Amino acid sequence: MMSRPDGLGYQPAIDGLRAIAVGAVIIYHAQQTMPTSWIPGGFLGVEVFFAISGYLITTLIINEYERSGSLNIRQFWLRRARRLLPALIALLVFTASVVGIGGAYNESLREHVRAFRGMWASAWVYITNWYQIGAGLNYGDNVGRPPLLRHLWSLAVEEQFYLLWPVVMWVVLRWFGGRPRLVATAFTIVAVGVSAVTALAYESENLWRINFLYLSTPTRATGLLLGSALAFLWQPWRRSTADAPARRSPWVDATGALALAGLVVLFARWHFTTETEIGTRGYDPLFVGGFLLVGALTVVLLIAATHPASLLGRRLLAASPLAWIGKRSYGLYLWHWPVFQLLRPRGDQSLLNLTQPDVDLPWLPVLAIRLAITLLLTELSYRLLEMPIRRGAIGDWWRRTQSPAFRSAVLLAVCVPLAAITTVSSVAAFRSVDQLALDAACNQNPEECGQALGADETGDKALLTPPSDSEVAEPAPVADSIADAIPPPTDGVAVSPSTAPSDVTASSAVSTTAQDPLRSDIDPLAIGDSVMVGARSALQRAGIVVDAEIKRGFAAAIPLVKKYRRQQKLGDILIVGLGTGGGITESQVDRLMNELEAVRHVVFITPQTAGRHYEESSRAALLSAATRYPNVSIIDWWQLSQPKMQFYEGADGIKFEDLYFYRDRVHLVSKGRRFFADLIIAEVERLQNS
Repeated sequence: MMSRPDGLGYQPAIDGLRAIAVGAVIIYHAQQTMPTSWIPGGFLGVEVFFAISGYLITTLIINEYERSGSLNIRQFWLRRARRLLPALIALLVFTASVVGIGGAYNESLREHVRAFRGMWASAWVYITNWYQIGAGLNYGDNVGRPPLLRHLWSLAVEEQFYLLWPVVMWVVLRWFGGRPRLVATAFTIVAVGVSAVTALAYESENLWRINFLYLSTPTRATGLLLGSALAFLWQPWRRSTADAPARRSPWVDATGALALAGLVVLFARWHFTTETEIGTRGYDPLFVGGFLLVGALTVVLLIAATHPASLLGRRLLAASPLAWIGKRSYGLYLWHWPVFQLLRPRGDQSLLNLTQPDVDLPWLPVLAIRLAITLLLTELSYRLLEMPIRRGAIGDWWRRTQSPAFRSAVLLAVCVPLAAITTVSSVAAFRSVDQLALDAACNQNPEECGQALGADETGDKALLTPPSDSEVAEPAPVADSIADAIPPPTDGVAVSPSTAPSDVTASSAVSTTAQDPLRSDIDPLAIGDSVMVGARSALQRAGIVVDAEIKRGFAAAIPLVKKYRRQQKLGDILIVGLGTGGGITESQVDRLMNELEAVRHVVFITPQTAGRHYEESSRAALLSAATRYPNVSIIDWWQLSQPKMQFYEGADGIKFEDLYFYRDRVHLVSKGRRFFADLIIAEVERLQNS
């Protein structure tokens, strides 16, 4: 590899490193909303990009300052704009057209359109990461089609760096340019400081804090700073070919190989969040020095990639296929995410209706289709937009064209249609109704949507008629180790073996006296998640204390139980309706039951999650509890809701007054909430009278 004394020059091995990074991100995103993943840490490829950018940008600035004695910051920004804006603008026009125009014909394209609008507007000024933080959009949310621009947060971080860094470097080079080791040490200390602050601010169970630490520019500056520090210490272009050692440098290849292996291990083993016995929590190693580690490994790989005698750089990282991908890594990153979200396969957990995937094929064949379309769009963008504009094709054409009239005609012919498409599609997107957001608001505040149950409404008795065998869908199979020990549920309610069979009748399972508040020394307590939020008012009118919140996992039950016990508000009856947003394990149930030995009646409600991958195992864990704890009874909401699953918002031929579910087939409209609430009230009444 020829080195150039006037600068780093083109390094195909760096493109090879980019290829590895973008490949990890793409495979991660292909499986982010699937039940399992090959490389759950593939998102760390973004940190690799940050370190590469820090090194290359700082190297370019140093070269310019050494050649001219100054920095032309305006020209630096213009070069970045020519490099980044053409493909980004094409993506923004494309996605606005898909959501705005396509959404008029396919309502699933309008899922999360409110978030898309904010991301689309913020992308024009590269503040997408801050918009996502301010709007409370969690990086790990996967219910409904993810916004088509969610991945632009990382480009926002880089562009903010590009905006500020030339100014910082102008000061640094002017005052400390002759002391590169001091500058590199200072940058490294700041990077370690950022990592330390991130670790101190990290709270494993605070998902909002985790989201902030992952998306914010200051907390993601570690890789950028380490790459910048390397630029002051490692300048291989100063080594001429004659100065390069005749033999290769074993230590460079050895340390580079170890760094590459380390990155592969982190890609394969690390996570963003994990599901534990106490619920969803952050992955501790990631936020306690993890980003610093990834940045350090990337720095070692950058040395190997640019060392003139490194076999790892020349033979592996600079291999033609990797270099080809690396040259297009920007376009691949831009285009793969919206393509992947428009072509979701079977089993994708972001589907509101798992029976209606975008492409009715398994994950692997759909991945091939996704990659083919992504490569096509990337190559078109690379050849028709990125490279011509980067090489000054527009300026060359302008200089060659002598006729002002011809210039104006061409500009009108190109700009007017583009402006029209952008305007029409963006206006359509901004006028689209975000049905998911409206459904969520109505679920939380039914009264504001005109879906409140009237104070004198007794409920539709027909809803409470136990379904006949012909009406009930076949229950999903339960794990063999548990199923054999569970008696078949009667009318949708499974009870503990200690309950007399005569107590379990159709009337006791579903009867209701919703108008008569239930009385006891301490009112029954119901702990629930977003499904129970919708039924809160009906339960409260029946004298049940309701503590329900959206995005609450099963693990939250234990601290809540302890709180109510301290306040002496935990009585003889506790209802637990959790598990909508995540799985439930037997050990979690056992830990909760250890806290509830003194409670006479514990009622678990099995979650109905429209077929999510954890639904079956969660139900099995709760049904098993009824066979092992004498104070446990079950409202088998999963089974009782099956005949109603066809009555969801958006289903063909179903009137609103007949609906039970919103379009996600999990949360309940007024008729469904009444049915759900009356089941709980009936079970509480049965227990109080037993």
